[in-house]
Amino acid sequence: MSTAVKLSKLLITRYKDKLFAISYDGNIANEIEYIENNSLLGSIHIGRVKKISKNINAAFVEIEYNKERQTVYFDIPDVKYIIFADEKEHTALHEGDDIVIKISKLPIKNKLAGATANISGVSTGVLDDIKARKNYIKSPSMLYAGGSDYIEIIKDRLKYTTFDIVTDIKEVYEKILSFLKENHSELADRVRLYEDPMITMNKLYSIDTLFESALDKRVWLKDGGYLFIEPTEALTVIDVNTGKNVQKKDAAAVKLKTNLEALKESARQMRLRNISGIIVIDLINTADKSEVDLLYHTMKDYLKEDRLNTVAIDITKLCLFEITRRKRKPSLLEVMKSGGDCS
Repeated sequence: MSTAVKLSKLLITRYKDKLFAISYDGNIANEIEYIENNSLLGSIHIGRVKKISKNINAAFVEIEYNKERQTVYFDIPDVKYIIFADEKEHTALHEGDDIVIKISKLPIKNKLAGATANISGVSTGVLDDIKARKNYIKSPSMLYAGGSDYIEIIKDRLKYTTFDIVTDIKEVYEKILSFLKENHSELADRVRLYEDPMITMNKLYSIDTLFESALDKRVWLKDGGYLFIEPTEALTVIDVNTGKNVQKKDAAAVKLKTNLEALKESARQMRLRNISGIIVIDLINTADKSEVDLLYHTMKDYLKEDRLNTVAIDITKLCLFEITRRKRKPSLLEVMKSGGDCS
């Protein structure tokens, strides 16, 4: 297990009629993930290849979900990893082929859902059933609906560490307990249903305050500096400011400390807000190469705590730190702006 991802407790609760999983490291919330009501994620299908784009080594595959047909994006792996829905040998993937795929990314804005040939992650019995049924089911069809999204979230985090789980929703508690008893019996005593009538879980964990701060453009740093986070259509800009940081130190020391604080908080805010795509952190200018190297490698270490693939690209001569982060679900801002399910 990776020790880089910091998680001691997972809270599952509602905020403004939407379900969220909130990860804590001690008493500090460090990630908020939206829980889909009707998730396509993790479902397994026999899909029909409608088009192959050789220049990007990808295929567009038609599936059926909730009685509706839709197209998903499929990165073509080595053909030996593809499960074909017939008994023939295949040396390449062709248009018209029926293949078994698993949905690995949700559709977001104008982007299609993503699919993979890797159908692991389900129980051996289910996997055997899928392989046995694939030859007798007409394409496109769903072979496996997947588990509840919060179960998938728990399964994903268990790849990195073990943790406590607290929820104030009885149905969620019962399903999690059942899942743990069947798959991780040693962890079953680490899930708890919160039922204190004196104070709600929302109040106890200051959920309202957490979400309000995670949706605010301004984020204050410990020593008086602040971040100003501005999402745009193409990228997200995080502007670093010294703000109220007027300690009686030389300006260079104040700038460096503010930049270091800003990087740590920026990494946390990416996880809390689920910021993805291209991210540019506008650091306070420094011409000192050793400081630039320190900032770069410090951020690389912070990014190791992220479950999603997040890459520190470069710090330009203008002190713009370029980062990319994988997009798997809508951002927190997109979720809260949406009136319904964002799947």
